[in-house]
Amino acid sequence: MNTGQMMLTIGALALLSFAILNLNSSLNENDIGLAQNRYRLEALSLITSYIEQATMYFFDEASTDTSSSKNLADFTAPNLLGFEGNDSSAVDDFDDFNGRTIPDTGLSGVVYKVMFKVDYVRLQGDSLVKSNVREWNKRMTISITDNYPEPLLYRNVSGDRVRDTLSITFVNSYWFYN
Repeated sequence: MNTGQMMLTIGALALLSFAILNLNSSLNENDIGLAQNRYRLEALSLITSYIEQATMYFFDEASTDTSSSKNLADFTAPNLLGFEGNDSSAVDDFDDFNGRTIPDTGLSGVVYKVMFKVDYVRLQGDSLVKSNVREWNKRMTISITDNYPEPLLYRNVSGDRVRDTLSITFVNSYWFYN
């Protein structure tokens, strides 16, 4: 083998090494992206489960008596949303979720931190705005993040991983049917 063939062989091996390293890096980035999407999807599934659970409860402690319709004055005051004195830490109405933070484990074994916020809302124009008085509508915001030092739910900001929090907001309204 002469010098020219040796140079071509070394060049070909260098190109092959570069292509393999580039392919490996690309596969690694795709694997990280797939795992990130799996954790986000699992977190959204947990939020959806809590939405279904929350909508199964009564609108308010006062509406547990279904024999008659209620007035706004019967509902819990906005500054008292959360557990009532007679709840003994058991959820029995929609606003009992207010201020709760629950650790929950997804099917993957990842421990998530689920946070709840409930407030009264009213329609102003085409928007829902927080109300400091009792209303016929309550809004719940469910937020979820992971509990790990190196975040699993993150977004890249200037090359750094920044913990991300997923949130979904929905409204529950009081209706009385005879």
